[in-house]
Amino acid sequence: MSTHFRNGWMSSTEGDAELSNSLIKIASLEEEKLYDKKFLDELAEQSNGMIIVRKSKKILYPLKNKESLTYEHLPSFANEGYDPVAWFGNEQYSVRQHDFYFKDGSEGSIFLLSRSDSFVTFARTFFPIIFVSLLLILLLTNVLLSYFVSRSILRPVKQLSDASSKISKGDFNFSIKPKSKDELGKLVQTFDAMRSQLKESLEIRDKYEQNRKELIANISHDLKTPITSILGYVEGIQVGVANTAAKQDRYLETIHAKASYMNRLIEELFLYSTLDLNKLPFTFEEVNIKDFVKDFLDEIDDELLEKNVNLSFAADDVNSTVLLDRDKLIRVLANIIYNSVKYMDKNLCQIDVSIEDKDPFVEIMISDNGPGVSDKDLSAIFNQFYQSDHARHRGGSGLGLAIASQIIEIHGGEIWAESGSEGGLSVHFTLKKLGKKGNQDE
Repeated sequence: MSTHFRNGWMSSTEGDAELSNSLIKIASLEEEKLYDKKFLDELAEQSNGMIIVRKSKKILYPLKNKESLTYEHLPSFANEGYDPVAWFGNEQYSVRQHDFYFKDGSEGSIFLLSRSDSFVTFARTFFPIIFVSLLLILLLTNVLLSYFVSRSILRPVKQLSDASSKISKGDFNFSIKPKSKDELGKLVQTFDAMRSQLKESLEIRDKYEQNRKELIANISHDLKTPITSILGYVEGIQVGVANTAAKQDRYLETIHAKASYMNRLIEELFLYSTLDLNKLPFTFEEVNIKDFVKDFLDEIDDELLEKNVNLSFAADDVNSTVLLDRDKLIRVLANIIYNSVKYMDKNLCQIDVSIEDKDPFVEIMISDNGPGVSDKDLSAIFNQFYQSDHARHRGGSGLGLAIASQIIEIHGGEIWAESGSEGGLSVHFTLKKLGKKGNQDE
């Protein structure tokens, strides 16, 4: 019988069932062995469970047990079977019970008890550990999440804080790049775009301020020179230096010329200011552009001839009507033409005026054979308060082409300059043609 039982047999359900079947056979065929304590001890020693033999209300085996089980602890007779969870006192067991009758007719029961590793036992043992582990995991997860979330928030906030500090100190020579594509990343990107625009605005403001200072300096110089001359000639008349009628006439003509120059300078400045503030009224009317330009050139032709300036005009196949302000467009033509005359470096000045139909615009081009303009100055001659180095030596406010640019812009056209193929300067501007019904083409 002992050959059926090896160490570890109780570790599986099959071992319990095999031992239970052996005990059932013993109860049926070898009842006397149930009184043999030595035999039962051998079985008990080779098993991890507990064998209990009960006769009527008396426990035959074991006479004493370490579990201190009594009759009252055991299931009653006629409960044969397998109970995986049975409580004896405070302990839990799995119980296999076989009921039979001894030869003398007494009720008998054989119990095979094994400690049950039930969920409750497992829970009692491991739930505190599991709970503490889960608590630690939760705490660690919370710390990690807090770290990464705070990092993702604090990093762009620190970027913005550092950038704001630099801007408050007037430093715009930096850029910040977003570390993510979320809303905070977009905020960083928007902030950097604002910084870039602010830097550009300040640069424009500084440039404008510098040009304004230069303009004031130039105008002050240009006003002071004729004023000094006027005062000198007036004093000459007062003290009797101009002691002849001819001398007095010459002095008065000079005073008149200087005063007229000052008046033109002041008028240019006032005109530019009113244009810049959009306070100058415009009176538009339908005009044949070819006839208009030709009439103006005819008016100034004699004056220019006296200054060795030759005018030419070409407008073949052009018969377009535009909507313009006569006085303002005359100012544009005069500013461009007299600008060429002013900076002419040759004995004979040649100015060519032409008109081309470039539907839906007409393009007017005024070219000269003067010194021209450098590529650097070419892109800036229409800027506010701009004067090239060459222009500064000639005096003047430098507002003529800036005024022309603003007037053309208000007319809905464009103005630009190009260097001539054989030197000189060509100034182009466009005007929008009127449609057949008298409306400007869309």
